[in-house]
Amino acid sequence: MSKELIYKISGVTGILGCLGVVAGDIIGIMVHEAHNPIGNTISMLAIGKYGWIQDLGLDLLAIGFLGLALGLFVWKSSGTKWFFGLLILVLLAVDIIFIAEHNQYAGRPGNTIHRKLVYALALLFPALLVLMSFDLKHLKPYLKNLSRWFAGIWLVLAPLMPLIPTTIEGAYERAVSSLIVIWLGLVSYHVYRLPQKKV
Repeated sequence: MSKELIYKISGVTGILGCLGVVAGDIIGIMVHEAHNPIGNTISMLAIGKYGWIQDLGLDLLAIGFLGLALGLFVWKSSGTKWFFGLLILVLLAVDIIFIAEHNQYAGRPGNTIHRKLVYALALLFPALLVLMSFDLKHLKPYLKNLSRWFAGIWLVLAPLMPLIPTTIEGAYERAVSSLIVIWLGLVSYHVYRLPQKKV
């Protein structure tokens, strides 16, 4: 398989992951019984017979991260920061899959596990952005500063989540989580365009 084809597959997979998780959230809100996206968190969509929709969206997001990891590995596979960035990219995907597939409402002690997985995501994401920012500038110059800005915004806003009033915690969580989707979508787009560039 040529590098060009891998870049195409990687980029499309990442973008579809973004679209999938957004669609899962929107459709879940539409069909879920009495879900208020302003006050209710994303995790609340996992409750009930339509919970699989949200889980599927998260699974697609995780697959998008794995697809991006493949494309970025083929594009550049050297450098300590880059190596650990790629490793965290894969770990982030695995973490998201566990968040989606471990049903905390199925009569198991899943709430604690769910919370730990979310905490892991909260730490992995900014670490990913900082480590990869050094080399993403070679993919597209603005991605270096964008990644660092996103990491900074995340580190300021994410820890405030427990302090947010329950009346708006759903909207706040979705706003913060959008950083993940935007970053994945932008980087995937530029990986998709790599065949059109000299690399």
